[in-house]
Amino acid sequence: MIILTNTTDKIQIVLGGSITTNQLQWFSSYRDTTTTSITPGRSAGNTNNTTVVDLVGSPASSTQRVVEYISVYNTDTTTSSVTILFYDNGTTYELIKVSLDYGDKLEYQSGVGFKTLDRFGSLKTSSVYESSNLQTSFSTTVLTSDVVNNNAVANTIANITGLSFPVTNGKTYYFRFAITFTSAATTTGARFSINGPTTTYLNYWTRWPNATNSVYTNVGLTSYDLPSAAGTGAVSSLSYIGAVAEVEGIIIPSADGTLIGRLASEVANSAITAKIGSVVYYKQLD
Repeated sequence: MIILTNTTDKIQIVLGGSITTNQLQWFSSYRDTTTTSITPGRSAGNTNNTTVVDLVGSPASSTQRVVEYISVYNTDTTTSSVTILFYDNGTTYELIKVSLDYGDKLEYQSGVGFKTLDRFGSLKTSSVYESSNLQTSFSTTVLTSDVVNNNAVANTIANITGLSFPVTNGKTYYFRFAITFTSAATTTGARFSINGPTTTYLNYWTRWPNATNSVYTNVGLTSYDLPSAAGTGAVSSLSYIGAVAEVEGIIIPSADGTLIGRLASEVANSAITAKIGSVVYYKQLD
C-alpha cells in the first residue's frame, strides 16, 4: 500500500533517456479518505523523456490519498528505462527502476506491489546467465519479430529494431547479443555490430559462422559499426536455419541513450534476417 499523507506528497515517473518515437502511457487510480468520506480519483497521461511527471498528485489538507493502481505501458519502439519516485516536499525516493521492452507494462496494485508484464500479458522475471560456474542476474530483451536487411546498397548496416537496451551516462554495462539469423543464399555474407550513444569506453568482439561452418571473429573493437566489412559467405536459410551471431563487450556511455544490435548484408538486395527469439543479455556493473 502506498499512502500520501501530506499536501506535498506525490508519486512521479521519469525516463532514463529520450524516447525514440512514442512517449510511454501511464494511468493511476486512488481513493481520498477523510474523517467523513471516501472519494475515488484517477489520472492519466504520458511521460516526458528525462523530465519528471506526476503520476499521482498531492492530496488535499487533512486527506489521506491511498494509491490503488498504477500502469506504465511502453508504446515506444525500443526499450525504455523507467523510474517511479516518491516525492516528499523536495526530496525524492526511488520506489522502483525497471527496463521496459516494447509492449511491456509496469503495474502497481495495492496489496500486491510492483510487477512487469510482457506484451503478451505474462509476468516477467529476471533471467540467469551462467558463466565460469558463477550465476549472476541479468536483464534481457528478446526480439519479438523478424528484422530483415536486404538493402539495395551492399553492406549497408541497419538497426535490429527491438533488440536493444537503455544505458545511462557514466554507468558501466556488460552486454551480450545472441542473434539467431538466416541468409538468403550461401553466397550472401553477413555483418553484425552495435550502435549507441557517445562513449567514454567501449570494447567488444563479434563472431558468427560462415558457409563452411568456420567462425568469422573480430576482437578488440572500440567504436560502433565494426567490423566495416561483411564476413565472406554465410549460412543458408534453406540448409542451416538457426545460426547464431554473438556481439559481447563492455560499455561506459558518456550520454544517456540506447545500445542496439545492427546487421548488414554483403550482397545488394539479398536478405540477412535476424530471427524472432534473438536476445541481448545486459547488466549494469556499478
